[in-house]
Amino acid sequence: MKAVTYPQPGGPEVLQLVDVVEPSITQDELLVAVEAISVEGGDIISRNSQYLQAGESLGYAAAGTILAIGSNVTGFKIGQKVATFNWRGAYAERRAVAAYNCFPVPDGLDARIAAAIPVGPGTAAWAFHLGQLQPGQTVLILGAAGGVGMAAVQLASRMGARVIGTGTRPESLEKLREFGLNDAIVVGDKQAGEQVRELLGGNKVDLLIDTIGGAALSDGIEVLKDGGSAVLIGILAGRNQMVDAEYLLLHRITLIGCLLGPEWGEKQIARDLVNELMVMAAKGELIVPIDSTFPLEKVVEAHQRAETRGRLGRVFITV
Repeated sequence: MKAVTYPQPGGPEVLQLVDVVEPSITQDELLVAVEAISVEGGDIISRNSQYLQAGESLGYAAAGTILAIGSNVTGFKIGQKVATFNWRGAYAERRAVAAYNCFPVPDGLDARIAAAIPVGPGTAAWAFHLGQLQPGQTVLILGAAGGVGMAAVQLASRMGARVIGTGTRPESLEKLREFGLNDAIVVGDKQAGEQVRELLGGNKVDLLIDTIGGAALSDGIEVLKDGGSAVLIGILAGRNQMVDAEYLLLHRITLIGCLLGPEWGEKQIARDLVNELMVMAAKGELIVPIDSTFPLEKVVEAHQRAETRGRLGRVFITV
């Protein structure tokens, strides 16, 4: 079968489509014929910084059709459409995935949209679960135009929160108003935190959702009200940001790390959230905008597009 790998970390040009052996499954796994792949930020981080093991292919998120079922697996059937997650193996014609990382796709839902839901919207929903967002509260979303950010805007708005989002492009943030964004903060000459304090008249944010990391995390923490919470999702802007421990202590700030993938194997509520999001998407209550779609043999072009600044929507690969 065809799969995407790379000989060493680097830019999109390192990606290669090669022939590999079709995966076998364990008693707890499903074998899925991949139809659509969502290009995730984690894919780009992995390609830039991590080596693949022999026989591994790139990719987190894909949707397709079940071809085989492990002997211990219940609740699925051959021929069923599922969205799947794993740390490797999405960019291939077939993938073996633990059953607890597979989610039924409702009838009529585009396979591309289904592929995107577990990682982006799923992470946003889990962040709000961890941060215990309540109606009437104010949430600040750093990087609101990204895959997680756009879902977070929609979900927070549906929950009755005031939604403030940051980004580098005014036009992208303006488009997010139709998804529920109340206030747009353009990051540039002024730091986001300073602009948020001017908007709200002080430190009045209840919950921070940070999809960026780096200096943006420290800046965002300092607009939280006393007793507020910050949920860290992304580290694209830096892995080793210093956080003022005294500030956290004095202002009773809770800092939470959010990594959804491991939770599916341990917590039913994490799986239930993704299943609910699938239903919402099928009903048109959750929108995953499509920026562009490429065939598997155009994977280099797909990653180049995914790294293009200013786009609004997901990049997909079809098999």
